[in-house]
Amino acid sequence: MIVKVISNKENRDITINKLYPVLIKKEDEIRIVDDFGGLSIYELKDFQIYKENINSYIKEMNSLVYELIGYPAFLENYYNDDKKARNDLDKSRSNIFKEDLNEDELIELITSEYYSSDEKIIFIEGIENKINDKSTKVLAKYFGNNQNIEPEMLLPICRLLSKCQNQEVYDLFLDFISDDTINNDSIQNTIIEYFNNYN
Repeated sequence: MIVKVISNKENRDITINKLYPVLIKKEDEIRIVDDFGGLSIYELKDFQIYKENINSYIKEMNSLVYELIGYPAFLENYYNDDKKARNDLDKSRSNIFKEDLNEDELIELITSEYYSSDEKIIFIEGIENKINDKSTKVLAKYFGNNQNIEPEMLLPICRLLSKCQNQEVYDLFLDFISDDTINNDSIQNTIIEYFNNYN
C-alpha cells in the first residue's frame, strides 16, 4: 500500500504530493518512514491512497502490517536500533515500491527532486527487474544532466544502467570513468566490464 500526501496541517516531516509506503495501518493511522527518516505515526486524513495492494500484508483485527515486519517484537527492536529490524524495514519499503509501482512510475520517482538519495536507491532497487532500453536512456540522460549525484548513488546507478547497451549509457559511463573524483573500485569495475562487453 502506498499513500500520497495531500495536506500537512500539523507541519510534520512529510512533503505534499510525495509517495510513502505504508508499513503499518491501524484504523485511521499509518506508520511510514517520513522525511526525517524515522518510522512515525501519521493520521490517514493527510494522505490519499495511491496504491491499495495489500496482498503482502498480515491482516489482524483492525490493522494491516507488512509481512516482513509482522513479528511481535519488530517495533521494540526497531526503536532499540536492532540491525535486523532496521534491515527488515528497509527491505519492506523496497518491496512495497517494487510490488506496487510499474517501471514508468519508478522512473518518475528516481528523476523527481522530492526524494532523497537514500529513497532513490530504494527506487533503483525496485526497478532492477523491470528496466528496459527506453528507461535506461531516460535515466542516463537524467544522470548525465545532473551534476550533483550523491556518491552513494553512483554504484546502484551503474549496476542498473549496465543492464542495457545503448549510446546514452555508454556516454554517461564515459563521463563517469573520466571523472577523477570517482575513485570507487566497484564503480570502475562495473563500467570497465560494461565497456568490455559493449557490442
